[in-house]
Amino acid sequence: MLLFGDLHEPCVFDTPNDRARFHDMQLLMETAVKTLKPDLCVLMGDTYTDGNRDPKGNIALITKPITDAGIPFAAVLGNHEHDQGTEDKIVEAYVSNPNCLCFNDDPEITGDMNFNLTIQASDSDKTAFNLWFIDSNNCCEDRSVSIYDWVHEDQIAWYERKANELKEQNGGKPVPAILFQHTPVYEERNAYRLAKPWELYPSVKGHGKRANKRYVGNECVTDGYVGEDPCAPEYNPGQFESWKKTGDVIGAFFGHDHLNDFTCVVDGITMGQCKTAGFRCFTDGARSCVRIVDIDERDLTKLETKVVHYKELGLKCTCLGPLLRNFNDKQYITFVTTAHIAAAAATAGAVALAIKKFKKK
Repeated sequence: MLLFGDLHEPCVFDTPNDRARFHDMQLLMETAVKTLKPDLCVLMGDTYTDGNRDPKGNIALITKPITDAGIPFAAVLGNHEHDQGTEDKIVEAYVSNPNCLCFNDDPEITGDMNFNLTIQASDSDKTAFNLWFIDSNNCCEDRSVSIYDWVHEDQIAWYERKANELKEQNGGKPVPAILFQHTPVYEERNAYRLAKPWELYPSVKGHGKRANKRYVGNECVTDGYVGEDPCAPEYNPGQFESWKKTGDVIGAFFGHDHLNDFTCVVDGITMGQCKTAGFRCFTDGARSCVRIVDIDERDLTKLETKVVHYKELGLKCTCLGPLLRNFNDKQYITFVTTAHIAAAAATAGAVALAIKKFKKK
């Protein structure tokens, strides 16, 4: 499976830079599809960000590198697909696409596109594996509780009911599964710990209620880059605990965090972040990437995953200048941090000089 995170594509081409950003994003998609040869592509949400402008045509345009290769794809909705209240049009655009496997399994529960796809065993009609696609909704109505919304109780109940149905059909054993949703679960914060005083420089600023603290990745991070604090909801609805209770989810993958491409293991469940695969939203130079997730029928309780960055595919970004184009993750973050420190120091120096001159008067 080939995962594309947070394209944030409005399909606006008014300026040369608009066109260059779209070109670079499509080049990454096209090259990744041809080079990595996935059986399924997954769009990790915040894919199309202007639901008022021809969702059907624009989603078809965004996904053209996938459909031209004849590869099926699925998608989850991100918070920005909920921004304009046109979710029904966006869902219809996905569902009506002949290459898209999306549908809304239960319109009565929270969210606009919750569904699952089963994978048959190669030698029988038995369900061997399952893929969950969950709508993590938009922002929380009460910002004093959380900035971002969460997967609601009725969605969790739907997941448990469907998982138990599959379990019964499988002789009482959970069907191994991977879950995809846009916003990470609360427990992904376990990938971070408070930074010690000597770790402040490489640390990241906390998000939401943790904004006054600094964090670094801890020992459960197995690979990848920790570029920002996970923008998970600050309320825990028990979704992760539900996975543990049901026993089917071996891995979960998220978008939403544009700078993170790390993988971590929490309570035996692999969780991976999908950094943006585009250039429309904030990112770090030309380090946009895709994520590969592989499962092997010989042992469906394990998965393998890795990220492949823009440059690793031999591509040259045209929408960024030579400076940003040649930075890697850590160099870019260091550059930005240094620039902020230098600006703060210059401001402090100017203020001190002004005070000194004032006192002389």
